[in-house]
Amino acid sequence: MRHLVLIGCLLLAAAPAHALRCGNSVISEGDSSLRLKRFCGEPAQVEQREDRVAVERYDSSRQHYYTDYVVKPYEIWTYNFGPRRFINRIEVRDGVIKQITTGGYGY
Repeated sequence: MRHLVLIGCLLLAAAPAHALRCGNSVISEGDSSLRLKRFCGEPAQVEQREDRVAVERYDSSRQHYYTDYVVKPYEIWTYNFGPRRFINRIEVRDGVIKQITTGGYGY
């Protein structure tokens, strides 16, 4: 019985698969970039990127649809916590963490 309680506690304490631990806090996909900065500090690097998204629009003067492209900017924040921890790359869109990727060991 004690083993089941211990396993349950360990599962509750475990960080999600795509999460970043900063001190005693766990940062997960869906968290805000403000929370990320608050607990992890400033990133070592910020890359500015953009996606071009196709949007169907209707031209009422010509009465037909056409494809337009909208630019959606986003950022990749890189955290390097040194040689004993992995480098983390965080995709931030509209102030929200969309994806956390882990790389090799830092430097």
